[in-house]
Amino acid sequence: MAYGMSEAGELILRACRELKDEKLIIRTWGNVSARLSRDLILITPSGRDYDTMTASDLVVVNMDGRHEGDVPPSSETGVHLAAYAARPEVNFVIHTHQPYASALSVLGLDVKLGERVAESARALVGQGIVCADYGPNGSKKINKAVAECLEEHPGTGHVLMRNHGVLCMGTGYEHAFKVTHVLEALSHKIFDYYCNDVIPLTEQIRRFKDEHAEGDAADRAPADESARIRVVQSVPDDVEGSAEHVGQWMLHVRTPYVHEMSRRDATVRAYLDDFAQIAGPAIKCVSAGADRRTLMKAMGSASAVMSENNGAYVTGTTYDEALCVAEVLEKGCMAAYLGTIRGVKPLGTLDAQMNRYKYVRKYSKLKDAGTGQEEDNGNGRNNEGSGEGA
Repeated sequence: MAYGMSEAGELILRACRELKDEKLIIRTWGNVSARLSRDLILITPSGRDYDTMTASDLVVVNMDGRHEGDVPPSSETGVHLAAYAARPEVNFVIHTHQPYASALSVLGLDVKLGERVAESARALVGQGIVCADYGPNGSKKINKAVAECLEEHPGTGHVLMRNHGVLCMGTGYEHAFKVTHVLEALSHKIFDYYCNDVIPLTEQIRRFKDEHAEGDAADRAPADESARIRVVQSVPDDVEGSAEHVGQWMLHVRTPYVHEMSRRDATVRAYLDDFAQIAGPAIKCVSAGADRRTLMKAMGSASAVMSENNGAYVTGTTYDEALCVAEVLEKGCMAAYLGTIRGVKPLGTLDAQMNRYKYVRKYSKLKDAGTGQEEDNGNGRNNEGSGEGA
């Protein structure tokens, strides 16, 4: 049953907060919509921060993609419309960048669920994990790919969007969120399965924690126990005076997957759109203890640089911005870890570079306008909702 305007707005705002709190999105990368009628939906706008967004910022859009008012809807409105068109029973749609499902998307595979998966999980997710072909954010190509995937899999409650994120749908708010949670749990197990020919991930993470359990407090990663991704501000002496080049903040990131990828002493290429946008198309690696000149030169126009067997350094003009880069880098390294193990190619060079270029261009304009909101799209339009998009 479709929602009334007031209830739809209240639930969308609640969903945005819940997605952020549960780390199903990073900051504002993602978007949410609700059905108002057979012909209308309410969706998060482009270029709005979740923390300040109100119901009046939400946008009414018809099934042809036309919207009311001067505020543009999420650039990912097309994939939401594809879900509503393919599923008349669907009344709530969530686009997330949840870590394990997004990482799994880089394989571009449909994965049949095993017999041990409960029927209750199958009822929510479908008989398998399904993945749409890659398309640039907000493009007709990704809209078509999602529509085709939904047509090919009539029982699915989700679609992985290759190298990008996830679309989850339900008959209502609660149903859609159950899909996101069950999908992430299943994706985590499948992710581990695909990595079973290397060090088991549980052992890898245990080893990482053990290695960093000793030492001075200033050298340990870090302090915020509520955060999934932990960073420590650790600027080497020879980098201390380089703020004018790298931003006001530099964080030393030694989260599990960043640390694991740094062991390889190799450039980490983008497997996910948001990695290319926020961190850079390719993150070079320098020797541990490299001097300032080497570190800055390797970072170039990116926002991060890997340090051999020592994690990575990320930068931002504020602590919050640098932390965002760190979070995206960890998720991107998770995807790269799986992709390299399974022999999957990263994003094409042009796609990755265009993601970065258009993100930086749009972000600069937003900062100049005084909003400073980030984008997750790679097409120069606003994010999939609020900020990137809600």
